[in-house]
Amino acid sequence: MMQNKNIKIYIEPMWVKGELDLYTINHQFSRIQVKSFIKEKRQKFIERLQNEGFEITYNKEDITEDTICLIMDDTSLCDINTPLNEYKKVFDQKIFSSAGKHFNYPFSMSVCEYFEQPFFPAVFKTELENGGLDKFLIENIEQLETIKSFYDEYYKQAPYKEVFDNSIFQQYLENPGKYKTYLRVLSGGIGDVMGASLKYSAEINEKFERRGLLESIFLNPDSKYFIGAKKMFNYYSGGENISFSQPRYSYEKVKILNEHGFDTNNLVLPSEVLDVCENIMQNCNRQLGVLCGFDFMLNKEDGKWYYLENQAFPAIEEWADNKNVSLPTSHNIKGYMRYLELELQPRYEALMSLVNNKKKNTSEEKPVVLQKR
Repeated sequence: MMQNKNIKIYIEPMWVKGELDLYTINHQFSRIQVKSFIKEKRQKFIERLQNEGFEITYNKEDITEDTICLIMDDTSLCDINTPLNEYKKVFDQKIFSSAGKHFNYPFSMSVCEYFEQPFFPAVFKTELENGGLDKFLIENIEQLETIKSFYDEYYKQAPYKEVFDNSIFQQYLENPGKYKTYLRVLSGGIGDVMGASLKYSAEINEKFERRGLLESIFLNPDSKYFIGAKKMFNYYSGGENISFSQPRYSYEKVKILNEHGFDTNNLVLPSEVLDVCENIMQNCNRQLGVLCGFDFMLNKEDGKWYYLENQAFPAIEEWADNKNVSLPTSHNIKGYMRYLELELQPRYEALMSLVNNKKKNTSEEKPVVLQKR
């Protein structure tokens, strides 16, 4: 099968080895066993692509405008030595500028900017990869002054400098209704929706045991810098899922959907959300890869959907619901590894959607050559 000849796909070598995206391995599982399994499956996946005629490269220097990146290419925008906070600014600028006129994002400030022009309430959070920790609500000047006092004394010391340099103060968004909610849209490389769901949970458990570096300082009652702030955890944690592929919904789920403006008799995604996903994926699939999860939140105050973040290695529950695929439990190593194997299928479908769209556009742009009589 050589119909895909001359189509180049970049694949990150660390992804093939299972080094890049396995954040959720249960501590009781053997990382060596899991990585060995997924390496074998991903190598077979790559062989499948080669047999279908794709040209595979593992070299970032081979990436051109025509190259399809199977996964997120972290270094496509900045030099590898660029500091994380500076890289993220460039990356976000690319994403935000591509999102179109319906794009809304919570107003954000760096730590130093916020110290100069504070507003309340504000979400204080780090943007480092730490599982959603170090995120809490600042509601008054007393809390802020305590944070600034710690900053003035310890900022230049490691590891506080890195954390503060990669932290922001952000506009607080309030959910409609009594639950913490966000909308997850699983999108392919051309912005096609592969599944969607509304996540919801009750108030966050303040006794949640895991703490980030800043939380261990500002949310610890034994600390001299204790501010008594409300902990936030990714807007949603350990809650329920309302799939847009479900045929029926409970009374409680209907109520939650209605509070978010959804009609359960005609359940469709908001046009402004679809527009944002499509614009970002069509303009940034080189940076995000062929499959991405987008998170949005409906703000009660102004009734607008706000883009929160993207996940280049999203969970595939939305795809599974849409395809009526039963996912294995990840509580045992056999089920977890089967889940990792299944992840390759939606990525392949997203890849082929992008490839077919490229072929279609190329065919439409091909000039008509008149034959001489």
